[in-house]
Amino acid sequence: MSKYEFSIAYAGDTRRDDHSISVDTLAPALLAFGRMMREANAQLNGKKSKAQVSVVSDFEHKCFNINFEVALTFLESIKTLIDSENAKSAKDILEWLGILVGSGVGLFQLLKLLRGKKIKDAIQLIDQSKHGNIIVQIDGERNNVTVNQNVLLLAENPKVLRAIRDAFIPVGREGFDRMEVRDKEKVVTTIPYSDARDLVASCTANIDDVKEEEPDITSATAWLSVYSPVYDADAPSWRFKMGVETIYADIADTEIAANALTLGGALIDDLYLVELEIKTLIDEKGKEPSREYKIKKVLDFVRAKPRLEQADLFHVDGEKSDER
Repeated sequence: MSKYEFSIAYAGDTRRDDHSISVDTLAPALLAFGRMMREANAQLNGKKSKAQVSVVSDFEHKCFNINFEVALTFLESIKTLIDSENAKSAKDILEWLGILVGSGVGLFQLLKLLRGKKIKDAIQLIDQSKHGNIIVQIDGERNNVTVNQNVLLLAENPKVLRAIRDAFIPVGREGFDRMEVRDKEKVVTTIPYSDARDLVASCTANIDDVKEEEPDITSATAWLSVYSPVYDADAPSWRFKMGVETIYADIADTEIAANALTLGGALIDDLYLVELEIKTLIDEKGKEPSREYKIKKVLDFVRAKPRLEQADLFHVDGEKSDER
């Protein structure tokens, strides 16, 4: 397992004595850092490597500071395919993203240099270092930028670019005029509002230029209630209600069916708190995208109250009928 901790602070000169932030402003940015690391790790280490991004509590700072811990794990089956020399560590990925300062230009820095323009072309360099450096040509510019090939891979990933966009939502709102990145208590990167606008514009320009071929997969914690009971232990999907929406969810990775049969069957409104994988399928014709749902893990279960009291089916509110 590879771990690394870093901190993000949304700061502003007018906010020195106010260390609060709106939940509506913070939540998308917080989730974006998780998506950013997961997508970057999948791009560079493969989909069988998993990135877990956690928020680490710290009550000593007197500013609004978010401490992240990134942990990368590799499945046993692919350890022989990814040796220690080729596997990208959590610190490597943070440097290629540009969150931490590395030896070259990271993705954040490249997006700033693009200033809302597209990447026109990329030329592989044949260099003695064998670092896999690439010359990136900016559309409408004579200047070129040399980056590591992994930075270019991330720049061509629309999911990474969307996550970066969302990470900067707080900058320019509620008096926050910059983002600061801290590594071991030291500020290593400061991104002011003007640079953040360039980053966001570059993300948008290059997202539009990339054809997405893979479905968008996100994770969420959700309450699902049984819509119609299922008594077949081998049924791969159950019908649930998620808010006002009725969905079919794959339960193959869980013990939902087996546990329900142990209880004598499922009941309408049996309630499950789950880790839900949501796959949005790509639609090239512009139609509303379809979604597939898969329950990855059951976190909690609340048994529904039977709608009919089985011991007293023919009486109302427990009243006894007249004997004749």
